[in-house]
Amino acid sequence: MPTDHDRRFKVLLHEFFDEFLEAFFPKIYHMLDLSEKTFLSEELFPDLIEGDKKRADIIAETKLKSKKDVILIVHIEAQNYYQDDFSERMYLYYIMIYLKFRKPVLPIAIFSYDGVRDEPDEFVVEVPHFMIISEFHFLKLELAQMNWRKFMRSNNPVAAALMSRMNYSKKERVQVRLAFIRQMIGMHLGEARESMINGFFETYLQLNEKEVNQLMDQAKKLPEEIREEVLKWPNSFYDRGVEDGMERGIKKGIEKGELNAKKQFARKLLQNGISHGQISEWTGLSNKEITELEANNE
Repeated sequence: MPTDHDRRFKVLLHEFFDEFLEAFFPKIYHMLDLSEKTFLSEELFPDLIEGDKKRADIIAETKLKSKKDVILIVHIEAQNYYQDDFSERMYLYYIMIYLKFRKPVLPIAIFSYDGVRDEPDEFVVEVPHFMIISEFHFLKLELAQMNWRKFMRSNNPVAAALMSRMNYSKKERVQVRLAFIRQMIGMHLGEARESMINGFFETYLQLNEKEVNQLMDQAKKLPEEIREEVLKWPNSFYDRGVEDGMERGIKKGIEKGELNAKKQFARKLLQNGISHGQISEWTGLSNKEITELEANNE
């Protein structure tokens, strides 16, 4: 079954929206009053040519700290594959979001696919040899060009998760995983949120048996106060088995941890009045499972 990159990024960014801005766009983070943010419907206008509905990844309404009466729409789009006309798509989303909400829009693109590219951050509409009619710019984050070491001590859940998509060599895989575990130990996010972050990380950086043994050897050299926490961390989510159970255990642990995280996230969305259909799209839970969660919350 192919990895559902879009859903994974949507869930991560929805749950840790503030932390994402804090880690990667600190100036914007400090400008905004995120205590009053509201997530808006991602469904935009129908495409008159292709005939399908356009749906953005994350759209949130926020306010400026300096001017409480100024409302700003933050649009975040996560792109996991190369698309030649992506900057045009960002421009069209910008127009549709503005037309729908009639408020200033701050667009941000996250490029998460393998390979290093210098993605454009603008789209220009012009009449050749005559004049520029419109020039559109957006903020961008190219994970494959970012050095994971810059974030190895960030103690930010989104930065820790996204280290798995940053620039590291094959020899550094164990170090990246160890840095991730040490951050998670220090953040105390709770089992469900830890499962969510760990599941995201493991989707893109999953150690093999040899690498796990290397990690354990490195962990034994750490200070005593965190050594035991690091050594037992993988067992928090993986039932490794006795014979050839490592791969089977990793799969089972990730599925169990992610299911718990999905259900907790769905409960939160239900409390915020999000529709069953949208919750199902974001979490992958069935309508029956969502209805049962809603009944248990009452």
